Amino acid sequence: MIGLIAFILVFGILVISHEWGHLFMAKRAGIHCPEFAIGMGPKLFSFKKNDTKYTLRLLPFGGYVRMAGSELDMFPINKGMRLSVKLNDDNKVTHLLFDDQHNFKQIDQIEVVESNIYENLTITGVDQYTGEQKVYYLSEESYRVENGVKEKIAPKEEQFDSKTPLQKFLTLFAGPFMNFVLALVILCTVAMIQGAPSGENVIGGIGEDSPAEKAGLKTGDVINQINGNKINSWDDMREVMQQTNGKETKVMIERNGEISNVQLTPTVQEIKQVDGSIDKRYILGVNNKLSFSPVDTIPHGFYITYEAGTRIAKGIVFLFTSIFTGEFSLDMLNGPVGIYKVTEQVASQGLINLMAFTGLLSVNLGLMNLLPIPALDGGRILFVLYEAIFRKPIHKKAEVMIQLAGALFVLILMILVTWNDIKTFFL
Repeated sequence: MIGLIAFILVFGILVISHEWGHLFMAKRAGIHCPEFAIGMGPKLFSFKKNDTKYTLRLLPFGGYVRMAGSELDMFPINKGMRLSVKLNDDNKVTHLLFDDQHNFKQIDQIEVVESNIYENLTITGVDQYTGEQKVYYLSEESYRVENGVKEKIAPKEEQFDSKTPLQKFLTLFAGPFMNFVLALVILCTVAMIQGAPSGENVIGGIGEDSPAEKAGLKTGDVINQINGNKINSWDDMREVMQQTNGKETKVMIERNGEISNVQLTPTVQEIKQVDGSIDKRYILGVNNKLSFSPVDTIPHGFYITYEAGTRIAKGIVFLFTSIFTGEFSLDMLNGPVGIYKVTEQVASQGLINLMAFTGLLSVNLGLMNLLPIPALDGGRILFVLYEAIFRKPIHKKAEVMIQLAGALFVLILMILVTWNDIKTFFL
């Protein structure tokens, strides 16, 4: 149960921050956003504020911001469709009524001949009482009503497609950007709680059964020399240790003002890189002295975020190149089930570890969303770059078809990865 709660909270935080980034920049650009949704599937809860409906949905996977003029916001009004219109004193349409679940009187019932409500806010229809064909103009503030729910019809200037390439780019990039900001805040907080390496050549902790413990080193010892090389910082110590190649090493330490020398043989630590290669590190089994000063912890939080981003980016590049080299395997990916199992394990190790994991996952989500795949933010940004370069947007039908193909690709991949996770963890 703790694992499930942790999983829902972690994903909720990641999705809310991501989608809030989109919502914030969209509203700054003057784009009408009918819905801000967390989760997918049936609606559990909703409330409305400033013409935006905030909804919580059943399945805790993903979320979205529905922007006026986007594919998610389009509702078809086809030729031959029958609906009702409510007119104001200027004979302009204030409400399009798609069923009888409303309390309006004195309405016109029409059969649609042509609809152009997104471009010039008009709808042409045949009056069901008189048989007369009319062109109805929508008022500046008009609504569609269906199943008792009223939703604003955004004029052209409030639609995503009407905005400049820069405004579109900022709106799309804001989601991943907020994931990076969230990761930075979380990892800086973790560094403040746990402390950050001070960088000094002072031992802050010693591993059990490590070469350092066996040689008699203690917390607080100052490492002055290694194999005759002067050590002034922790980075110096790491660099010189790599030169030992795991051979017996002479270490000069200072303890309580007294100098002594010890002989020890470093442990070889093998770290598998994202490309499958093995990186060997030679270690004493000691940790650096920790600092809890913001001067050290905040830069360390930035460093961890940058390091995580670099490592994940390399992993993504290797993942895609492996498709062409024949090294690709579904085991390289984790779907919702795999991430749930990892979250469950991390949650059992304590809140701090869960926070750090959330930060790393946030970096991952931000980078994955920037991949140039249609249906992801990165794919949509490519369309915006095309518009900026060629001074015209890609044809709408072509964009929709490409987006659908991308969405289908992502869906199929998620199904395959999820099935692979189920086989790995449960079968």
